[in-house]
Amino acid sequence: MTSKVYFHDASASSKKNRLDKVKSLFNRARLGQIFDKGDKVAIKIHWGEPGNVGFLPPPYVRTVVEMVKENGGIPFVTDTNTLYTGMRRNAIDNIAAAASNGFTAQTLGAPIIVADGLVGRDTSNVSLENSTVKEAKIASAIVDADAMLVLSHIKGHMLFGFGGALKNLGMGCATPAGKQILHSDIQPEVKPDLCQGDALCIPRCPVKCISLVAGPGQTRVAKIDSAECIGCGECTATCPHQAIPINWTTTPAAIQHKTADYALAAVKNKLAKVGYLNFIIQVTPDCDCCDWNDVAFVPDVGFTASTDAVAIDTASVDLVAKTPPSPNGRAAGCQGDPWRAIYDIDYRIILDYAEKIGLGSRQYELIEL
Repeated sequence: MTSKVYFHDASASSKKNRLDKVKSLFNRARLGQIFDKGDKVAIKIHWGEPGNVGFLPPPYVRTVVEMVKENGGIPFVTDTNTLYTGMRRNAIDNIAAAASNGFTAQTLGAPIIVADGLVGRDTSNVSLENSTVKEAKIASAIVDADAMLVLSHIKGHMLFGFGGALKNLGMGCATPAGKQILHSDIQPEVKPDLCQGDALCIPRCPVKCISLVAGPGQTRVAKIDSAECIGCGECTATCPHQAIPINWTTTPAAIQHKTADYALAAVKNKLAKVGYLNFIIQVTPDCDCCDWNDVAFVPDVGFTASTDAVAIDTASVDLVAKTPPSPNGRAAGCQGDPWRAIYDIDYRIILDYAEKIGLGSRQYELIEL
């Protein structure tokens, strides 16, 4: 089976700006036809951790909100609470974080709802036969929505190699308890010879399992209490010295497989009523969950739309892989795949597995508009 993926490049002019291109993609991909008039339509986004300015800009989200309204849907913009320490760990701070990054009901034209409630306990347990997780903990507002549009900022990721629609669905629609299950195969550990003892990792640890201990000579180095570690990976993302690499309890495939299963759980009750828009702009090396962002490692590529999560992610990573790296980015000088230059992770594992479990097809026809 070959799925259609619609593509607009990132160029713009007085005749057609980037928001016009998003509207064009919405219409050509027939996203307005995935929901019925009066349907409650979840617009799943990631509004970024304060301090990060590489996230999807609010005007793109407002454009999609307007398109949903024009087609008779009742939109709400949503994300979930996080597992790690930051401003998005409960709904009060989460909505404040969204507002600080420009996402409000006034700027978007639709209400903002934290899908798993005040402290992340509003959950629906979705059963999955023949999967790696058997039962997924998905935010209730995601499950209860009649339809969903998934707006994903394409970027790098320390655990997946890239973040796109599948991660936005699987990790992004899970409650904190579900996120813990997804991360349970990860156990970071400190390389003392690389640790600078600056303690940047300590305040980012949600369970306070990192401390400074005596290191070589007169140095102080970080130490992780493996018995208390929940595997969220925040210390790995925070350390600027690459002193805390991921130590996989099993294999890197474990979290990718489980995340794909969670992605299926997020759409299981409305598989034919979900559409996707990927924004291949500001392609930064790290997740928007970080409270910083490095420069993009490739120039802005464009926008894709589809009703197939696997196809749109496959097309998006292929488009990035074919793009020459930016000269001042982390993949500068790369002669091969820039994704693998950023993180040496086989990012196609999640695509293969998601196809296997019926989330979509890796075979796609790219239709350039």
